Amino acid sequence: MIRSLTVTVGALVAVAGYLQAQDGGRFAVTRGSDTMAVEHFSRADVQLTGDLVRVASASARERFHYQATLVDNQSAPLVEVTAWRGDDPEGSPARQTTRVIFKGDSVAVDDASRWSGLVTRVLPTAQAAIPYLNLSLGMLELATRRAAQARGDTLSVPFFNLGGGQTVTGMVRRVGADSTSIRIGSVEFRLKVDATGRILGGSVPSQGLTISRTAGS
Repeated sequence: MIRSLTVTVGALVAVAGYLQAQDGGRFAVTRGSDTMAVEHFSRADVQLTGDLVRVASASARERFHYQATLVDNQSAPLVEVTAWRGDDPEGSPARQTTRVIFKGDSVAVDDASRWSGLVTRVLPTAQAAIPYLNLSLGMLELATRRAAQARGDTLSVPFFNLGGGQTVTGMVRRVGADSTSIRIGSVEFRLKVDATGRILGGSVPSQGLTISRTAGS
C-alpha cells in the first residue's frame, strides 16, 4: 500500500507540473475613461481558467469564475462557470453554477442556482464550437489561436454563447501579420495578435470599446 501511494503521489506531482501556467495575464475593456470589464486568466496546455468582472453600470456588476478543459483544436469539451453579483461578499456562495459538456453537435448544460436547484438542458450546437462568455477575451482568444493554426486567411468558427445557449457562426479573418478581425453577428472585434494567435489588444469600434492586455496573475 505504501509503495502504491508513493507512485500515485508521484504521478500527481507530474501532472501538476504539466499543468503549470504557460500563459496568462490581464485584459481590460474600456469605453473612454470607463472600465467595462476586467479579466485575469491563466492558460496551460489543457486548461484555461479566469476571473471576469463585467460592469453594466455604476451600480451593476457581475463576477464570473470559469475553468475550461482544452483540446488541440482550441475547443473546450468541458466548461464550468460560477457567477456572483458584484456586491456579493468575497467567499459567498455562487448565485449560479453552470457546467457545460460538449459532445459532437450537442451540448449538455447543468445549471444550479440558489433558488431553482439543478436544471439540465440538452441543446444543439456545432462540432468543435468554442464557448464564449460576453467580454471574455480569454475565451475569445481560443478562436484567434485556432485561426493561427489553420491555413488560409479566413476561418468560420462556431461560438456557443454561455450566457444564452445559442450557437452563432463567427468569421475570423487575418488582416495582416499581426492583426485579426472576428465578426460575430453585427459586432466586429479588431485585434492585434502574435504569431500563435495570442490577443495583445484591440477594439470594438461599433461599441466604442478598447481592449488592452498586461502581464499579471
